[in-house]
Amino acid sequence: MLVSHQERPRELRWYHAGPMLYGDWGTSRFYVLGLAFYFALYASFWYILGVGLLVAAVGWAYTVVCRVYPDGGGVYSAARQLSPVLSVIGALLLFADYAVTAALSAFEGIHYFGIESNHWVQVGAIGSILFLGLINYIGPKRAGAFALVVALATLVCTLILVAFSIPHLHAGWSHIASPQGAMTHRWSTLVNVVLALSGVEAIANMTGIMVQPVSSTSKKSIWPVLAEVVIFNILLGIAMLALPAALQTASSDPAEFTKPAYVYDRQRAEFQDNNPGYKSDPVLKARFDALPEKSRNEERMQKVVLRVMGEQFVHPWFGAISGVVFGLLLISAVNTVIGGMVSVSYVMSRDTELPRFFGKLNLFGVPWLGLIPAIIVPCLLLLLFTDLDALADLYAIGVVGAIAINLSCCTINRRLPVKKWERTAIGFIAAVMIAIELTLAVQKWHALVFVSIILVIGLGMRLFTKWYLPARARMGLPPTPETLTTGRYRGAETHIERPAPAVAAEGKISVSMFGTPAEQLDMSKPHVLVAARGSKPLLDFAATYAKQINGILFVIFVRQVNVAFEMGARAPTLDEDPAARNVFEMAAQACRDASVPLIPIYAVSGDVAYSILDFAATYDVRALLMGVSRKGTFLRALQGDVLTAVADQLPADIPLLIHA
Repeated sequence: MLVSHQERPRELRWYHAGPMLYGDWGTSRFYVLGLAFYFALYASFWYILGVGLLVAAVGWAYTVVCRVYPDGGGVYSAARQLSPVLSVIGALLLFADYAVTAALSAFEGIHYFGIESNHWVQVGAIGSILFLGLINYIGPKRAGAFALVVALATLVCTLILVAFSIPHLHAGWSHIASPQGAMTHRWSTLVNVVLALSGVEAIANMTGIMVQPVSSTSKKSIWPVLAEVVIFNILLGIAMLALPAALQTASSDPAEFTKPAYVYDRQRAEFQDNNPGYKSDPVLKARFDALPEKSRNEERMQKVVLRVMGEQFVHPWFGAISGVVFGLLLISAVNTVIGGMVSVSYVMSRDTELPRFFGKLNLFGVPWLGLIPAIIVPCLLLLLFTDLDALADLYAIGVVGAIAINLSCCTINRRLPVKKWERTAIGFIAAVMIAIELTLAVQKWHALVFVSIILVIGLGMRLFTKWYLPARARMGLPPTPETLTTGRYRGAETHIERPAPAVAAEGKISVSMFGTPAEQLDMSKPHVLVAARGSKPLLDFAATYAKQINGILFVIFVRQVNVAFEMGARAPTLDEDPAARNVFEMAAQACRDASVPLIPIYAVSGDVAYSILDFAATYDVRALLMGVSRKGTFLRALQGDVLTAVADQLPADIPLLIHA
């Protein structure tokens, strides 16, 4: 008999999901406000207001998405009900969004630390991504606690900044100007600052682990964060317009803040495009040098506007402190989206939409091969693009595309329990997102090229995967793990599997070779649980102990899967896990030698300690046996120690026996 447990406990409460959402939505103001001023100057208020209304509409739409997709409402899960190809396209757009978010957040985070040199910002941003990639390889559990602390510190700094900005609202309001240009220009400007949207996709992917009812938990997660982001963005957007007067001095350029800063950048870019050899021509070089360019104040307004507001409205030291806090939140967002990219590739590999090596787990339960593109792509973007507005264009085309597909699927899929008026409203929002996506594709050629490369590579790998697996079957080769028949996650359900013995030559596993047949078990005997990862002395000791008390030995092997979100991914099985089979083979031999009945337990979980404690309580064990961790001090500090976690939470009536 084999106990198999694929586990996704619903323990994510609204006050856990809310800070995760705030870590994404909340970081948007660090560049949205500056970009709005960069593109529209004193008319930026209207574009900040427009983006706020769009964020509110999309946020509402995702409360419906979370309600109708309680087991995972991200674009991949939503589109998969209609078309596997569309789901892959949505997932690849989400990957593109996460990749640019990592680059953009790292870029802005280093700027907020107070570094202004583009070279050192580039070096610092790439270095932070590489460092966080190493951290994600280990999969530290304390990263979430760090993110929560930074989010709370950010909220405190933001509240202080808003409080000190209130006296400047009147001056800022008096400077508000009407949007200039034709409607097409105004629409294009709005598209340029649509950035504060991607967090809802991440929280939609978490509905599978949210506390029931999901509709209530998701609303409590989304609405408070949405209100804070929209209201504070508008207030800070008004106060921001009082900054130019505060920054201008007698030594300032008289032309400063009279035109949107992008005008100067565009003039210089057009001159470079029209005169490729200008650097070698003294006349052209002199004409280029004579072109007006952004001042230092305009540059800082674009890149670190909230730090500038802290310096001017509160105190220079507060600007420095808040800059560090805001920078840490942006770097924390990099860590989150790296995990998101790994999750996307892992889930698609489990569904055989990408090659199976993307689902290969390391010792810490992290799909480590998926980390390679998750690190390389953002670093390449930082090498190619060092302008905030260029990175913003790349960012928008991915997130807007993913949201457009998700909302369109919610509108089209008639099987979903969506009210008629909700479907109509969501369809309208989806149409707006599609219009924004098309505008980006037409006007931002580099963004179109970037997302096209991601789609071509991703769909090409999918085509290879779909061709390769059937080809193996046609050639009569053994099936790869993806072709084995397995079920999806079953919530927190524990179930008993007793499949028929299989032929070893077919590459499958005979469960009967491990566990004692159910008909030979006397469940009234004492239960002993041993958590093993491959130590033969521990298993021998556990079998001897079980024999001494005339008990049944339960051997649990927990396959840790450490991904940001699982999106309904197919769980690993014992057939795919040679390390677990090796442990059960050693346990079976030890139990045969000691004449002790054996029940092997194969569990899949993101929390090893939780699973061990859960089974110890479920089976009312007489004792729990564990071995000493072989991790070094540094790894235990980063990832946590399972033995310590179990010892701290084990019920008092269950003794813990440690075999060193």
